[in-house]
Amino acid sequence: MGRALRLAGLALLAGGVYVLNTRTPGDLRLGILYVIPVLLAAWHDGLHWGIAFAIATSLLRFSVGIDQMPPATTLDYRVINELAYLAVVGVAITGLSQLRQTHERLEQLATHDPLTNVLNARSFARELAHELSRNRRYGRPLALIYLDLDNFKAVNDAHGHATGDAVLRLVADSIGGAVRQADIVGRLGGDEFGVLLPETDGTVAHAAATRLAAGIRTVFRGTPSVTASIGLVAVSGTEAGTDDLLRKADEAMYAAKHAGKDRVVQVAM
Repeated sequence: MGRALRLAGLALLAGGVYVLNTRTPGDLRLGILYVIPVLLAAWHDGLHWGIAFAIATSLLRFSVGIDQMPPATTLDYRVINELAYLAVVGVAITGLSQLRQTHERLEQLATHDPLTNVLNARSFARELAHELSRNRRYGRPLALIYLDLDNFKAVNDAHGHATGDAVLRLVADSIGGAVRQADIVGRLGGDEFGVLLPETDGTVAHAAATRLAAGIRTVFRGTPSVTASIGLVAVSGTEAGTDDLLRKADEAMYAAKHAGKDRVVQVAM
């Protein structure tokens, strides 16, 4: 809906430039204003929409130019003018599209872990703070899973860091496949991951964490064998802060390790 409204607004802007051009003398050349909706479309909606607006505005420019052409001006000149316009605008929107892609990649690097492509620790903490604020305001249930791989250092030592990185990527993929689309996954440290489950009570969260542990165990059945210790905290209307919740979930995870690893330990908050 947002894109449709934005594109409609840009079309109206192009139409406004067209009306302005038809009501001004031929010596007053305002066709350059068409570049504004073209570049805005390319930036917000991609290269294809930029090209579409470039072609549409070129046709509008051409039609106004025909009406305002001096008698001695040939049609070839108008065609050459519009081709020149399309060439300049084409270079501009291509450069703008590349700039947008670079901008998106930088945003991705700023918020996501480059190895596993899940949220990095800072972004995950920000999402947790947002959900805690909503939890305090509306009293809705919220659960946090804190997952740490068992004996991950031994995997690195025995198989090398390249294998260790592959394991981390597979774990992240396994977590992403096991949780809901609304759940939030982040890498909190070397081999530590967090999963934020909004609108989820303790019973449902415990079942999800158990499935998650089983899924990781199944993915790595063989060599290297990888399991996870999972701490779980579920809250509703808590006054606890982000650090408090992470610390409590971390303590639950260590309790799972001390209890024998490859299990889920849930604690109250």
